Amino acid sequence: MENCIFCKIGSHEASAQIALENDDVIAFKSIAPIAQTHLLIVPKKHYKAVIDIDDPKIMFAMKEAVSSLVATLNLSGGYKLVFNGGRYQEVPHVHWHLLSGELENNSDLLNKL
Repeated sequence: MENCIFCKIGSHEASAQIALENDDVIAFKSIAPIAQTHLLIVPKKHYKAVIDIDDPKIMFAMKEAVSSLVATLNLSGGYKLVFNGGRYQEVPHVHWHLLSGELENNSDLLNKL
């Protein structure tokens, strides 16, 4: 999609600190992190919302990216995977937030582990 920052990152037209990349998915550090680890897992093909995903391979690729990142970054002791939609989705391109470590919100359950 034209002017979508996540599409531009996926096609390397915009820069990001990439943590993982394959044919279908790119994962990169958030520019506005709310946790010690805050990565965005994004399909390279533009989907505005999860209900728009018409290829099950994309969801599987995103899940595999998360599994790989959790193992590589040794996050299995505690992490959060956040998936926003609709008015809660700041960028209108499907993405997951992988969070670990202390969060800005001290009352968050992840900080109580």
